[in-house]
Amino acid sequence: MTLVRTRAVGRSLVLTLADPRRQNALSAEMVAAIERALDAAPKDLAALAVEGEGGAFSAGADLKALSAALTTPAVAGEADPLQALNAAGGRFFARFASLPFVTIAVVDGAAVGGGMGLAAAADIVIVTPRARFALTETSLGIPPAQIAPYLVARLGQQVARRLALTGARLDGREAAAVGLADLYCDSEAERDAALGGLLASIARCAPGANAETKRLFRACAVEPRETYVETAALSFAAALRGAEGREGLAAFAQKRPPAWAKGSA
Repeated sequence: MTLVRTRAVGRSLVLTLADPRRQNALSAEMVAAIERALDAAPKDLAALAVEGEGGAFSAGADLKALSAALTTPAVAGEADPLQALNAAGGRFFARFASLPFVTIAVVDGAAVGGGMGLAAAADIVIVTPRARFALTETSLGIPPAQIAPYLVARLGQQVARRLALTGARLDGREAAAVGLADLYCDSEAERDAALGGLLASIARCAPGANAETKRLFRACAVEPRETYVETAALSFAAALRGAEGREGLAAFAQKRPPAWAKGSA
């Protein structure tokens, strides 16, 4: 069974989670399929849009697999296998959040638990009236452990706490109102137009500059201000002296699109 499909849109890819039988749950098999798609992505990829098939974005963790894993007892003096299983999920979210290209989550159905975390880890989130977010972990007796950093980064501590500690459920409009979503689209046509417009805009940006911008945004959240000043200055100088910076300035002077934007709308 093919769990993910990809299609090219210019220098971007649309990745479709295609396991509707399990509501596109982030099973080990699904995560492995996504990882393979990421491994195969072009080096100069501009953006990756993730969507779900069958009326769901993603149901999050594979609860049947977790129940099965629970039957294996923890051995004294050894790491709990459940800990290793959860850490593997954390490494997947960390990789997704730090991808060098722009990531877009297109939520047109249920995004539950880890599915909501995957959306929160994306750079841009598009939702429709069919979007349904549910942060259900605490209602199941567990914490939203590995997705917490991405919920806090997108929503802030106050809103993330409220949603996590109440097992909140949100529709598309509510998600946009609290900042979980960036764009609310009333129809499929509006959703497709919004995604197309984003991909066209991203294609006009230099891939290396976008990757470095994402890195700097992560750095400025954790580095002391004076340290970040030097980090940013080093980044700026390297970019300006690099191939993209030189091409960008030349294209501006010559009133033409830069090389990376040729063919973009």
